[in-house]
Amino acid sequence: MQAEQWQMKKELNLAHILTTIALLVSGILYLNDLDKRITTNSQELAHLKQIRKEDQKRIEKRLDSIDKKLDALLSAKRNNG
Repeated sequence: MQAEQWQMKKELNLAHILTTIALLVSGILYLNDLDKRITTNSQELAHLKQIRKEDQKRIEKRLDSIDKKLDALLSAKRNNG
């Protein structure tokens, strides 16, 4: 039996070139779209952080108001009781 020999051709197929170009273009388009989505998500995250800070300030003001009312009620009860 003879050992099979490997042979390599030194030719470029047009189909190979077009496939490689198509893969490169699709990869670039995918990365560009991914970059846009990352940018959009980071902007949305910054917006949500700002909303959270505003909500937190609003809640703190509301709790302070409730504390003042409770203090007033407790002091009124102590003075009457």
